[in-house]
Amino acid sequence: MSQPDLVINTQRQMILLITLCVGMFMAILDVNVINIATINIQSEFHSSITAITWAVDAYNLSLSGLMLSSGVLADRFGARRIWLLGIALFTGASAGCGTSGSILELITLRLVQGIGAALFIPASFSLLSAIWPESGSRQRAIGMFGGLVSVAAAAGPVVGGFLVSGMGWRSIFLINLPIGLYGIYSGYRLLPCSPRKNPKGLDMIGQILAIATLGGISWVLIELPMQGWTQSMLPFITLLTLLCAAGFVTVERRTTSPMLPLYFFRSRAFNLANITGFFINVSYFGSLYALSLVLQKQWHYTPFQTGMALLPLAVFLFVGNFSAGRLMSRWGVKTQMIGGLLMGTVGYAGMIALDRQITLAVIIAMALLAGGVAFVVPPMTATVLSGKTQDTAGTASAIHTAFRQTGSLVGIALAGLIFSLADSPLTLLMEISALIHLLLAIGIGLTLSLSRQKL
Repeated sequence: MSQPDLVINTQRQMILLITLCVGMFMAILDVNVINIATINIQSEFHSSITAITWAVDAYNLSLSGLMLSSGVLADRFGARRIWLLGIALFTGASAGCGTSGSILELITLRLVQGIGAALFIPASFSLLSAIWPESGSRQRAIGMFGGLVSVAAAAGPVVGGFLVSGMGWRSIFLINLPIGLYGIYSGYRLLPCSPRKNPKGLDMIGQILAIATLGGISWVLIELPMQGWTQSMLPFITLLTLLCAAGFVTVERRTTSPMLPLYFFRSRAFNLANITGFFINVSYFGSLYALSLVLQKQWHYTPFQTGMALLPLAVFLFVGNFSAGRLMSRWGVKTQMIGGLLMGTVGYAGMIALDRQITLAVIIAMALLAGGVAFVVPPMTATVLSGKTQDTAGTASAIHTAFRQTGSLVGIALAGLIFSLADSPLTLLMEISALIHLLLAIGIGLTLSLSRQKL
């Protein structure tokens, strides 16, 4: 291959990488940016905190519930086709969200957004493997992909504050239209037609039970403040949720093509990584949601002021994401994971000092909180993929992503519950999050020491 051909090929790969990042950028942005708009949405639709929590969490419900099955669809029908379908669905639902006329319509369209994201996220990683078949170049591409995606996570609060203050809450969804249309156009023209594989069968019964379980958990946590426990259907729904969860485990043990292969959980390290991923997302996204509510509803910050108040979290999360991978080679997986959790413990505890203004102490707490999250992610991912072949790495990654997305789902629902019932919701949530991180750090250290298992 001549040098000009190599340059053209490299340029094409970069364009393809940017195209794939379009989907992830919108998916991650929509997790964060809606927090800034909650009070404006509530004001326009005259809705309750419960309804607003559904509008935020509906996206996480369909995204986490469908993540595992979507990888099978990408294998069966081709990653390019599923990616384009997911982007088109997400873009169309975004347009609907931006023009919705009621809170119920918004919640429904948020569910559709999550379905679209669940389709294109696994397909993105399949396409990355097809475009960069060589291991070294693929790892570099994945690193750049993760770095560009982290920009969306960092930009969310600031972009949300700017848009909501300047153009109203509907703009946070309508901004997805030009981005999504570019993705559809570029993806249709440039993305390769990856060969269809002979995937395992689609576990429909397991999928239905998984969605029912996650939906039941969300319903109980979100509806409890409004309905109460004794004078409602919540005890029955709780029982039904437990039965669905038990049925899901039973089906996954017996079916020949489980969406959640249980043999992965024979590894103690794999279990620790997934439990850690679940709980750091419970803490982070639950705290971010509660913090946005407190700043705007109780302390009367404008959306722009709220975005600027959350800017230190975004900046340190962004910086931490870029430095954490390099530090892991020096510190080691176990040390960095425990160190990140302890940083998070101090950060969440320090956030208790937040009282109507962002002081230097609060900025330091935000730095430790966000830095702790960023430092935990690379060793956690490395642990999930440790010892996996190319065939099983995709499934392991999908399981881990599903655990983390479920953590986001539960965290936001739990934050809505605490906000509705507690006198000092932010303080209570920060105390719980600090305790969770401390227990995780102690648990990982003790478990690995007693089992003499290395990470």
